[in-house]
Amino acid sequence: MNIATMKVHGDDDGLADIRDGLPTEPDSDWQKGDVKPDGRVRIDSGFYVAIGADMNPDELLKQLRHYLAECQARGIHFERSDVAAELRISFTTERGEATPSLDFTLADLKLFVDMGINLSIIA
Repeated sequence: MNIATMKVHGDDDGLADIRDGLPTEPDSDWQKGDVKPDGRVRIDSGFYVAIGADMNPDELLKQLRHYLAECQARGIHFERSDVAAELRISFTTERGEATPSLDFTLADLKLFVDMGINLSIIA
């Protein structure tokens, strides 16, 4: 399954502003000072929000574009000094199977820049 999630972290006030306007509720969150599974202490608060999941990379891109368009229409952007956002896209493949490709358009990449979203792709 190909999955797109967003990690948003930063100051509590900035996170609250963003969280209130999101089209969906976050899947999980953490608070500054919480202990990570590896024993380290979190230096800020944050949350993860699921954006889409699909075996077909083109369908995943459609879900991603729809979600970000909805965020943009709601006035949400992550180009702020008090928060950071990272779009995480992961691919799952069977051994010996070709890794699928995502074909981002220039408009997609511009939207990431305009909204202040970092991109991480994992196969």
